[in-house]
Amino acid sequence: MKRKGIILVMALSLLMGCGKKESGAQSGAAEYRNDVSPQAVAEAVAADLGENYWANMEIPAEYLNDIYGVSADMYEEAYAQMPMISANVDTLIIVKANEANVEDVQNALNTYREAMVQDTFQYPVNIPKIQASQVETFGNYVCFVQLGADMGGEMDDEEVMIKACQEMNGQALAVIEGELKK
Repeated sequence: MKRKGIILVMALSLLMGCGKKESGAQSGAAEYRNDVSPQAVAEAVAADLGENYWANMEIPAEYLNDIYGVSADMYEEAYAQMPMISANVDTLIIVKANEANVEDVQNALNTYREAMVQDTFQYPVNIPKIQASQVETFGNYVCFVQLGADMGGEMDDEEVMIKACQEMNGQALAVIEGELKK
């Protein structure tokens, strides 16, 4: 009976995230460069995604603060883009956080992401992009990816759309990590 209890506690611990893999900021900060411009990283993502990269308008620092909760005192440098057409939600944010504020930037972007996921007043085509959005950290660089380009042909199957957006976000994150890897 005691053994079953121990196994149950271990299983619950794993389910609750105690065995969760840490992101780059906590587990391998030394593995990533700290001398790359967020704009250069974003340009590499845009080049890799080509016509599927719709985030083509720079987001000003005031907007990062007011909408995303990332204030200028939290980072050394940031670069963010969204589409000129406000009906689209494709967004890329790359923040080179001050070492003391990496977690604060993560929390701000995750809070924004959660608010978007809970917002029921979205265009149907944007829901899979929002659901598939991610916040990922590579050393001091905290990234928010919400990409998906044109989902028009797959509108009938939300799961297919979410998977396509997850794949595009994964591709963008792979480019980012490649640019930042030592």
